[in-house]
Amino acid sequence: MKSDWIFPKKIIWKQKFGTLEIALTIIGAVLYGLGSFSTMSLAIGFITLRPFAFIAVLWGVLFGPWVGGLAALIGNTFISDILAGWFGIGGVGGALGNFAMAFIPGLLVSHPLNKKAIMLWGGIVGTIICALFVGGWMALMGFAPFMTLFSSVLICDIPPNLILAPIVSGWLFNRVQKRGLYWRDRLEADKEEEEEEEQ
Repeated sequence: MKSDWIFPKKIIWKQKFGTLEIALTIIGAVLYGLGSFSTMSLAIGFITLRPFAFIAVLWGVLFGPWVGGLAALIGNTFISDILAGWFGIGGVGGALGNFAMAFIPGLLVSHPLNKKAIMLWGGIVGTIICALFVGGWMALMGFAPFMTLFSSVLICDIPPNLILAPIVSGWLFNRVQKRGLYWRDRLEADKEEEEEEEQ
């Protein structure tokens, strides 16, 4: 966590998907979807205020890029959008963008207590990529101008991702780790088991 605050020592693309990962994906999707839906009445232009956007970043950092990414995609697209009656072709950009907003910090944050990395990869980079997907797709479909949607997503998602994600991650990490749920620890444990079996 000293010099590796920008990138982890090793970028891990794979993630084992067992019963626990499926359960964590479902829980994350429900929390993220209901959190997004609960604030839909608070809108700026085409985009609703999203104080719970940080859940996507948090889920990626604590439980891994694939668990976080899928939880965000499912929660935003198949829970929030369906409940709001917005489900349709226009949601493709939102699905991909929300996936990226969780996947990128999950992949690139070296440790859940590394606040600078969470702010960089979740609060700024992941959110900008999400805004690019949402704005780009909606503009491509002819629903709204790119800059309108791009700037709206940034206004709505950067504050919670930049401020709340690192705070809540720091608060939850020890609890998650004690229960054996932190994804990097689980990968290490699986690797050790495989090595023991080979001997």
